[in-house]
This record gives sequence, C-alpha cells and structure tokens, in this order.
Amino acid sequence: MKALPGGELTGHGSRAQFSELLKVQAKLALREPIGVLAGVGLPTILLAVFGFIGQARPGDVGDSGQTIIDLWIPTILVISFIGIAGSLPNTLVRDREIGWLRRVSTTPLHPSRLLAAQLISDLVLAAAAVVIVIAGGALLFGASLHVQILPFAASLLLAIADIFALGLVLVAVIPSQTVAQVVGGVVFFALMFLSGLWVNPAQVGDPLRTIMYYSPSGAAAKALLDAAFNGSPSYIALLTMAVYTAIFGFIAIRYFRWE
Repeated sequence: MKALPGGELTGHGSRAQFSELLKVQAKLALREPIGVLAGVGLPTILLAVFGFIGQARPGDVGDSGQTIIDLWIPTILVISFIGIAGSLPNTLVRDREIGWLRRVSTTPLHPSRLLAAQLISDLVLAAAAVVIVIAGGALLFGASLHVQILPFAASLLLAIADIFALGLVLVAVIPSQTVAQVVGGVVFFALMFLSGLWVNPAQVGDPLRTIMYYSPSGAAAKALLDAAFNGSPSYIALLTMAVYTAIFGFIAIRYFRWE
C-alpha cells in the first residue's frame, strides 16, 4: 500500500485498501448474519403472511383497486431496510469494543470510507430483499404493482439512504454494545410502527399522522406507496428523506469514533 509523505494514500493504494475493507465487511456479515435475518428473513416472512392473508381475502381493499399484498409490498420493503440498518449498531459498536476499529484507525483511512464500505455491504442485502419481495409478491401471490421505474427507483434509493444513515448515527453516538442492543431495539420497533406496519397513518388523527408521515420510515413508506400506485412519489416525502439523509450522514461522519 503506497502512501504520500503526509500519510495520504495514493489512488491505487486507496482503492486497494477499500477493496480489502469491502471483503472484510462481507465476511463479517456472513459470520454474524444479523442483517441477513432481519433485513431479508423477516421481510420474507411478512411477505408470506400478507400474501396468504390476501389469498384468503381476495379483492380490493377499501375500494382502492389494490389487493392486500399490493398495498403491503412497499411497507415490507421499508421494514427490510429498517432490519438491515438495525444491525449496524450491533456490528460496528461491537467492532469498536473489541478493538478492530482501533486497528483500522492506524491506517490513513477516513471514517467516511469505513462507513461507505459498510453501506455497500448492506446495499447488497437491500438489493436482495427488493428482488425477493417484489418478485415473490408478483410470482407467488399475484401482486400487480404498476410503477414507473425512475420514480420508484428514486424512492427506493432515498429510503435506503435515509434509514441506513440513521443506523450509522446510532453507531457514531452509542458507547457500548450493551447500550446498542437496547437503543437499537427501541429504534427498530419505533421505525416499524412509524412506517405503518401495525396501523396505517391514514387511520389515525393528527398529530400522530403528521409524525408518521414526516418520520424517516414513514416518509419512506409513503414515497414508495405513492410511486407504486400513483405513478409518482410525494415530493414532500422525497424532500423529507433527502433532508434526513443529509443530517444523519453529517452527524455519523462528524461524531464517528474509532475507540
């Protein structure tokens, strides 16, 4: 690995180091598959549950023109992203406690590159979950999502960035793995509630409805629902997610600690 006199890596050395970091993150993800179970396993179970409910109760839901599985697929996608993001504090805070992050800090590696490697690893899981949920919903349970690719893709990417960035904030500020398990669990279930898993925001009154729509997971669910069924996502929901992503990303990088 080549470095400049000031300690900065050359372009080739930087790319080689980042490649090695990606390999390490992939091995860690397979060794302790919390993200796989929460981000892929749980959404698969939810897809099966709502798919069988939809088969038992076919037809439109509330004259919406959509079936149960149609309406739930976007929310299940958000649950997947929450599950993956929820694994971040457990893994990275643990790595900080056992000293692995301290060893990484002895290299000329900026925290943003470590966080980027973790995000890329998790993006692979998110992509797998998206394929499983959408393809499984269509092939196994007859979901009929009629989406415009670009608006739906933009909503997906912002939803992932928004929720993953929140997970990285928890990594940056939580002091220990014990605290990470407690705080991460609370945030995990709070985000699932705000996404509309248990109650649809349209069924509650203000101010709870407003809180749900403008929460990180609630805005993600609304954007995906609108993109799936209304042709284009809510621009307010997209703007909300973009603002959250910028704020959470800044906090995560600013307060990231190696030890």
